Amino acid sequence: MKETLMRILSAIILLPMYIYSFQYSEGLFFLPLYLMGVVIIHLGLKEIYALSNREEEGKPFLGTGFFLAQVIYIIYYFNFLFRQSKFEVPFFIGNIAKYFQADYELVTICIFLVIFFSLINQILKRPLDGAIFSVATTVLGVIYVSIPIGHFFKILALKNGIYYVYILTGLTMMTDVGAYFGGRLFGRHPAGLKISPKKTLEGYATGIISAVIYCLAINFIWVKVWKDTPSFGTIETILFAMVFSVISVAGDLSESAMKRDAKIKDSAGTIPGHGGVLDLSDALLFTIPLCYIYLIVKEMLGFSI
Repeated sequence: MKETLMRILSAIILLPMYIYSFQYSEGLFFLPLYLMGVVIIHLGLKEIYALSNREEEGKPFLGTGFFLAQVIYIIYYFNFLFRQSKFEVPFFIGNIAKYFQADYELVTICIFLVIFFSLINQILKRPLDGAIFSVATTVLGVIYVSIPIGHFFKILALKNGIYYVYILTGLTMMTDVGAYFGGRLFGRHPAGLKISPKKTLEGYATGIISAVIYCLAINFIWVKVWKDTPSFGTIETILFAMVFSVISVAGDLSESAMKRDAKIKDSAGTIPGHGGVLDLSDALLFTIPLCYIYLIVKEMLGFSI
């Protein structure tokens, strides 16, 4: 009961801050959203590097990872300023932002630099034992955390970006909420997953149903309240919600696998009722970039987004 109450209180505090950051902060050039991402990346990377610490057997290179993860994130932010059409940026900012239009090329360079500096640090500062583990975990942390969070800006820059943000992040949250309460209320049959043995089939089913209902409700609000046409039709909305609800579960289970390997329950105790930043955002780290890929492929096939 106490854990449930803490989850609810945390949501009451964090949800308005989150909505403000992407819905109402364009007058501040979405700086609140950017700063929120900076904090999430720093804390998330700190947590995954703590999970990856094997001491003598190998551990991540913290300075390299922290620095280049933030460099990657700021590349996505300036690329967003260059591509978005929601507001006009000052000339000097726009002049800087245009150098970040080739974001994927710049991000690829940064990933190479993570590998390069990790190997150099290993050669100069550490014994060769654990070299592969140290370099691999440093790179994994940067890719796992900074690139998905950066893709939030890629989605927001789209013509109907606000709609996709509400649909995607809301269904991800509702999958987790539905699975949590559905499992507690109706859970009878274990899902049979070694990673999370307490999860039930009823919980997962409730999570998917909750995501579908939420997305249909957003479409209704878009038409009745905001007098706009949703980007997804009814059938696409249902299928999208079902597929990405399953993807969000995969994101949650993937982080659980890493915690199991590290033999801990929560990645941290930063957010009461939830655990660490990774515990709260693990599903989004999968759904955000895959949603962007889906939308871009859809556009490439000739459908409007």
